[in-house]
This record gives sequence, structure tokens and C-alpha cells, in this order.
Amino acid sequence: MKKFLQNNRWAVLWGLLIFVLTCVPGTVLPKLPSYIDLFQPDKLVHTFIFAVFFFLLVRGFRKKGTPASVSRNAIILTFLISLGVAGLTELLQEFVIPKRVASPWDFIANVAGCFLGWGVEGMWGRREVERKT
Repeated sequence: MKKFLQNNRWAVLWGLLIFVLTCVPGTVLPKLPSYIDLFQPDKLVHTFIFAVFFFLLVRGFRKKGTPASVSRNAIILTFLISLGVAGLTELLQEFVIPKRVASPWDFIANVAGCFLGWGVEGMWGRREVERKT
């Protein structure tokens, strides 16, 4: 557990930030202009925070000293954890946080962020390989 936290400290901190932001009551949030739910500016925020979360988590899973079974399955584990966090944040907003509601569009933006983080991590990894050769 100590090695996991050491390798994934930034992902864990970012995940905690996601939960803190999720727990902000709806009355505190600024009102943003909306066109249709899918294209509200907050969807970009959802996409960004989950892209960063995915990137940090998968990078932590691939660090030296991580068990081979975890490192080999880093993408799958990262998707499972990220999707779990995405779903949990929506459930918290629906059932726990005052003046907040769950939104399938937010969940879709979170998932899109996971895919974006996967793409960025893939490009980052290729650049590291090219630099070593």
C-alpha cells in the first residue's frame, strides 16, 4: 500500500480534489449560460479533470517498483477506477450533496476525459520511447 501511495500520490491528491469539488453545494456554483446540456462549459471542466486523473493514475501504475501484474494491466485498472470515481461523484451529487443532481451528460463528459487522458498518456509514452532511442 505504501508503494502504491508513493507511486500514485498525484493521482490520489487529484482524486481527492475531484471529490472536494463534487461536494460543493449547488447554491455556491456560478450560473453558466446553457445552450443544451451536452455543450455547457462545465462539460469541458469534467473532461479536463478526468483526463488529468486518468493520466496521473496510469503513469503511477507504470512506475518502477509497481507489481508487474498492475503495470501490465495499467490501462484496464485505470479505466475501472476512473469510471468508478465518475459514477460515484454523480451518485454523491444526486443523493448526498444539497442542491446538486446527477447528470448523465456529466458522466459522459467524465468518460470522454478518461479517453482523452488515455490518448495523452499514449502520446507521452511514445515520446519517452523516442527520446531513449
